[in-house]
Amino acid sequence: MNASNIFTSHANLADTPTDEISTEIKETLTLLKQFYDVPIVKFIDFREVYSEQLITCNDIESVENELLSYQQRCTQEKLYLFEDTFFDDVSNNTHKLIRFYAQYPIYSVTNKLIGVVLMADLAPKTLIGSQKDQFISFAQLLQTQLNKNSDSVSNQITNPVKKNYGEKYIHVFSLAPVAFLISLVLCSFTALLLYTIEKKELQSNYNEQTQQLRKTLFNALERFDNQGLYISQKDLVIAGFLQSQNSYTKEQLNDLVQSQVSQSLTYKGYVVFDSEYNQLALWSKNNFDLAAYGFKNWLEKFNNRANKQAVEVFTVADTAFLISEIKIKQGSIYTLTAFDLSKFLKAVIGKLNTENYNVFIATPQFTLGKQGEVNPSIIKNSISALSSRFPPTWRLHVQPMNKIVRPQITKYSLIRLGLIAFCVFAFVYYFLRLPRRLHNEIKQKNQLILNREELFSSSLDALPHGFAIFNSHELPVITNNAFNLLFAQVNKQNSQLSYSQLISIAQQHNIINHYHEHHKLDDDRNQLIDIGFTDGKWITVLQRHTDFNGFVCYFRDDTEAHQKECLLADVLEKSKQTNQLKEKFVSRLSRQLKTPLSSLKSLIEISKDPISFNEFKNNVGNISDVCDQLESVIQQLVNINKSEIGKLKLQAKNVNLKKLINNNMSILTKEAENNKIVLKNNITSELTVASDEKLISQLVIQLVTEVLDSSNNTTLSIDAQIKKESTRNYLNLDFSLSNLINTNHFITELKSISGDDITRFIDDKDLSLELKFFISIFKMLGGKAIIISSSANKTTISLSMLVNLASKQNKDDEQEVLNSPLITTDLVNINPLTNEEQNTLLLVDDDPLVEIVIRAMLKNESIKIDYARSAIEAMLMVSQNSYDIILMDIVMPELSGTDAMLKIKKHSDNSKTKIIAHTSTPDPESKYVNQGFDDMLLKPVKQGILINQIARILKR
Repeated sequence: MNASNIFTSHANLADTPTDEISTEIKETLTLLKQFYDVPIVKFIDFREVYSEQLITCNDIESVENELLSYQQRCTQEKLYLFEDTFFDDVSNNTHKLIRFYAQYPIYSVTNKLIGVVLMADLAPKTLIGSQKDQFISFAQLLQTQLNKNSDSVSNQITNPVKKNYGEKYIHVFSLAPVAFLISLVLCSFTALLLYTIEKKELQSNYNEQTQQLRKTLFNALERFDNQGLYISQKDLVIAGFLQSQNSYTKEQLNDLVQSQVSQSLTYKGYVVFDSEYNQLALWSKNNFDLAAYGFKNWLEKFNNRANKQAVEVFTVADTAFLISEIKIKQGSIYTLTAFDLSKFLKAVIGKLNTENYNVFIATPQFTLGKQGEVNPSIIKNSISALSSRFPPTWRLHVQPMNKIVRPQITKYSLIRLGLIAFCVFAFVYYFLRLPRRLHNEIKQKNQLILNREELFSSSLDALPHGFAIFNSHELPVITNNAFNLLFAQVNKQNSQLSYSQLISIAQQHNIINHYHEHHKLDDDRNQLIDIGFTDGKWITVLQRHTDFNGFVCYFRDDTEAHQKECLLADVLEKSKQTNQLKEKFVSRLSRQLKTPLSSLKSLIEISKDPISFNEFKNNVGNISDVCDQLESVIQQLVNINKSEIGKLKLQAKNVNLKKLINNNMSILTKEAENNKIVLKNNITSELTVASDEKLISQLVIQLVTEVLDSSNNTTLSIDAQIKKESTRNYLNLDFSLSNLINTNHFITELKSISGDDITRFIDDKDLSLELKFFISIFKMLGGKAIIISSSANKTTISLSMLVNLASKQNKDDEQEVLNSPLITTDLVNINPLTNEEQNTLLLVDDDPLVEIVIRAMLKNESIKIDYARSAIEAMLMVSQNSYDIILMDIVMPELSGTDAMLKIKKHSDNSKTKIIAHTSTPDPESKYVNQGFDDMLLKPVKQGILINQIARILKR
C-alpha cells in the first residue's frame, strides 16, 4: 500500500467498531514511540473516547503534571515544539523532567479540534530536517483513523443531505451588494430613531426646566406676599387695641405704636389715622421728620385704589410709605408705615433665595438681588410676576443659574449619531457576510486537510531510503516510492505480498543474491538484515518489531559503503597474495641458488690443488656456466622490481634457445631430482631468435617451477619450433609431461585463460598476482596465446610468442626493441633495422569502437597508432615507449584520464609528448586546458578536424 493511497475517501468508509479504532490508535502511538525513540507518547481526545498514552519512565505522576502544563501553554492550533533551549521557566512545577516536547492538533471531518497528539523525552532532543514533517504525518494518520467512525461521516453515508431552505436566503443575504443595502437601511433607521429619541428627550428636559422655573416663581411670589402680610400684622395689634377700648388716651396709643415698631431697623416712622384722616398716633425716629410729609393726598389716593385688598406704597427718595386699611367696629382706620426701602427689600430677598435660581425684585426706583442693588440689564432669561400684596409697579423676577435653551441638536450630537450609525452598519454588514467568510474558511480548512494528507504521502515518498510498515500478518500497510522501486519487479504480479513472500520470490527470480539476518538486538525487538541485489545494490534493513506484532523496516542503501568494504577486502587479499608470492619466490630462488653455489664451491675446492691447463680450461667453462646461472636467478629479482615500478623494458639480442634452456635446467636440476622428474631438452642447437634472453629465461624458470610443484615421478620435455603466419614469425615453446598431479592454483588459473588472445588480456581480471606477472612478461615477449592440451596421461603447455629470426651477420650483436608487444599492432610493421622516422600516437579509451574509428581515419597518415584500454595500461606503455601525441579519454574505470595525464606529465622524461583530451563533454571555458592538457577534441570527431588538429600540434 503506497503512502499516497493510505487515506480512504470518507464516502466509502463503513462504521468501524470503537475497539478497532482504539487498537489502531494504540498501534500508531507505538509506531510513533519507536520511530522517534521517545519514552512518552500520548493522544488526548477532548471527547474522552479514544484517549491513549504510552509512558515508560519513572515518576509518571510528575511527568503527567508537566505534560499538562506544557499542553496548557500551547494555546494555538498548530505544531508546537519545546526543545532543550526553551525549558528555563515553562511552568512552576518543582520537577524538571521533560527536556523535549512536541504537540500537534487533531481535527474531525467537520474541521473541529477534537484532540492533540504529543510526544516528550526526558533527554534533550531536537527535530531536524524532515523529522517535523514525519511527526505531522503520524498525526494525520491518527486523524484518519479517528474520523473513520465520525457521526458526520456516517450521516453522509446513511442519510442523504437534507437541504435547508433557509440556506439559500442566507446565501443571498451574505452577498456583498445585498449585505451593503441591508446594512445601509438598518443604519439609517437606527440613526433616525436615535435622532427622534434624543430630540424628544431634549424637549422633555426643556419642558421640565420651564415647569420648574415657573414653580420656583410661584413659591417665591407666595413667600413675597407672606412678607407683605407680616408687615401688616402690627396694624392688626393696633386695630385690636382700638376695638377693645371704649376710651383711650392718645398717650396710650402712642406707647402701643412705639412698642410695635421701634424694634424694627427698617422702620423710620409710623402714623395711625381714623376714617376722617385724623391723626391718632405718631412715631418716628429722631433723625426722621415724619410730620413734614403730606399724608392727606396719599390717603385719598389709597382710598380710591382699584384693588381694595392691596396696600399702597409711596416712595420718596429711599423712603417708602406703606398705607394699609384696617376694618374695625367703629369703621376703618388707616396706618402709614415709613421704612427704608432698600433694607426692607434686602430682608425680603434673603427669605426668597432658592437653589439653582436667582431672585430679583424690581421697583421703579431700583432693582435688588441677593447681592444688593444690581443693574436691571443682567436680569435676562427670567420670568416675573406681580404681587397681590404690593404695588403693581413692583415685580418679582426668577432667573435660572443655567440658561434654559430651546431643544436643538448640536454638531456633537450629530457626530455621535453618525458614529453609532457607522458601527451599526459595520456590525450588520459583518454579521451578514459571516456565513460567506465561514464558508470560505471551511473550504480553506478542508484544503488544509487535503494538503496535510498530501504532505504525509509526499514526506514518506521524499525519504531517500525505503520505508515500509508490515502488520502482524507481514502484509505491507504503508510503503513509500523508494520501497516500491526497490521491489518493483516482484510487485508487478501481486502488490499484496507478505514480507517473507517478497524475499522468497526475489531470491527465486535471482533478483536477490544475498540475504543474511544478523543476531537480534535489544531484547529480540530489533534486527539488522543485509540484502544484496544482482544489479549491485546493497541494502541494510533495520527491522523494528512493534507491540501490535507488526514491524517497521528501513531499507538503507549502503551500496557505496559495501563497495568500499569489498574493495578494501580485495586490497587486503591482494596484499596477502603479494606477500605469499614474495615468500614463494624467495623460497624458489633459494632452491635455484643451491645448484650454482654448489658448483661454485666445488670449483673452489678443485682450484686449491695444482691442475693442468686442460682442467683449467674446463673449470673456466664451468665457472662461466655458474655465472650464467647466477645471473639468471638474480635477473628474476631485477625483473620483479622493474615490473612493480613499471620500468621493465625489452632488450632484444640473438638467443640460442637450446643453450638458454640447458642453463635454466641446470638451475632447476636439484628441485627436479627431489620430485623425481627428468628434465629433457629437445630443442635443436641451430634454433636462434632475436628476443630478450633474460625475460625468456624468467618465463621458462617460473613455468617449469610451477610444473615441478604440480607433478612427481615423470619426465618434462621441452620442445621449440618456429611457425610463420603471414609475415610474422612465432616461437612455440612446448612443455610436455605425464602424471600432472596436485594441480596448484597457478596451473588452474593458467587453464582458465587457455586459448585466449593474450594481446587482449585485461589486467583487472580476477587472477593471482603471480599469474599476472607471468602474463605481463609473456606479453612483453610478444606473447600471443597459451594453450594447455591433454591426451591420455600426457599434458602439454604451449607458449606462442612473436619473435624475429636472428641475422647471421649480426648474430652476436644486441639490439633494443623499439616497441612493446603489449600493443595490438603487428610487430612486423616495425623494422628495427630501418632508420625511417615515423610519428607515434597512443590512443587511450575503454571503448574498442573508438580504436576502430580512429585507425580508419588515420590509415593514410604517416602515424603509428598504439592502443591502451585503460589509464593504467597507458601509463605502463608511456614508461616503456616514447610518443609524440597521446589522445586521452576522460571518463574511464579505475583511473580518470585527467589523473592519468597529471601522472604522466609528472613522471615522464619526454616533455615533447602532447596530451589531448578526447571527451564528449563540451568545454567552452577551456577547463581541460587549464587542468594541464595541451588541447581538446570533442567526440565524435570528424576526420578533417582530427587530422588538422594532429598536424597543428606536431608543428609546435
